Amino acid sequence: MNVGIVTQPLLNNYGGVLQNYALQKVLRDLGHNPTTFDRSYKASPWWLYLCSWFKSFLCFFIPGKRRPFAKVTPVEKRLDVIEDFISKYISKTTPVTSISNIPNLTQKFDAIVVGSDQIWRPKYAPNIEESFLSFLKHLHTRRIAYAVSFGVDHWEFTPKQTKTCASLAKKFAAVSVREESGVNLCKEYLGIDATMVLDPTLLLKKEDYSELCKDVPIETKPILAAYVLNIDESILKSCETLAKEKNLELRFFSADSKANLSIPEWLAIFRDASYVVTDSFHGTVFAIVFGKEFKCLYNETRGSARFESLLRLHESGKLEEMRNFSLKWLKEALEP
Repeated sequence: MNVGIVTQPLLNNYGGVLQNYALQKVLRDLGHNPTTFDRSYKASPWWLYLCSWFKSFLCFFIPGKRRPFAKVTPVEKRLDVIEDFISKYISKTTPVTSISNIPNLTQKFDAIVVGSDQIWRPKYAPNIEESFLSFLKHLHTRRIAYAVSFGVDHWEFTPKQTKTCASLAKKFAAVSVREESGVNLCKEYLGIDATMVLDPTLLLKKEDYSELCKDVPIETKPILAAYVLNIDESILKSCETLAKEKNLELRFFSADSKANLSIPEWLAIFRDASYVVTDSFHGTVFAIVFGKEFKCLYNETRGSARFESLLRLHESGKLEEMRNFSLKWLKEALEP
C-alpha cells in the first residue's frame, strides 16, 4: 500500500526527524511504501510586515496602546547535517508549502497517515485544517491519525477551527493520540473516539538507533548530557551543580537554529552519556531508549502533558507492552 505521511515540517529538530524516520521504518516493515509530504513554512509577505509596522507607528502616539514593531522572521531552512540524514533515510515528496496546491498528488496514495509530534496543536501548525487532511476533500483515501499530539491537556483551537476540524476528524478511519489527555480532548471537542499509542520513536528498539550511530566514536569520558531547548540561568546553575555532585563533565547541546550535530552524533550523546538532563520530549524518549538515568524538566510553554503520559508508562514498566499494542493498532488501522 502506498502511504503518505503528514507531519510537522522536517527542519532542524532531531526528535521531529527521528519520529518520521521511525514511522517510515515501521511502515516498511509492515510491507507498505511510505512517503512523507516535505512541507515547509511560507515566508510572510513584505506587505504584512509593512501593515504591522504602520499600525505600531500609529499606536506609538496613543497612550496605553504602544506595541513593539514586528521583527522580520526568516524562514527556517534545513541544515546540511540534517539534510544528509533525511536524504539517506527518509522518502519524501518535492518541497511544498501547502499540500493543497499540488494537483493529483494525493491520488497516488491509498492511505494518508497524520503523525506524529504536535501536529494537532494550532500553535505549532498554523494551517491546522491541513493537519486534519482538508486537502483530500471528497477523495476516498483511507485517513489515519497515528500518535498525534495536542501537546497540552487543554483546548487551544478557536471555535471556527473546532467546528471545521471536528467535521474533518469524523472522516478518519482510525485515530490514535500520544497522550492520555488527548483521548479526552478528542472526545469532548472533536466528538470522536481515540486510542492512546506510543510515539513512533518508541516503536523501534535501542539496537535500531545504535546501528544509526555505530560509526560515531564512543565517548570515553563520563559526561552529563544536557539537551535543553529553553535554557536560562537557573537551569544552567542546576546542571552545573548536578554535574559536580555526580563528578561528570557537563556538556550542553540544542536543536533548531542552534543545531550543529548530525543525527547519528546526536544519538551518540544519549548512547554515551552517564546522565541526561532535558526539557525535550524526544530527549526524554532517547534517555529511556538507551537506558540512562535522567532528569526531565517540564516546560509549560512547550506542553507538559506529553511528558506525563510517557513518564507514567516508563515508571510502570509497561512500555514494551504498549509498544506491542501500538504496532498492532497501526497494522490493523491500515487494513482495508
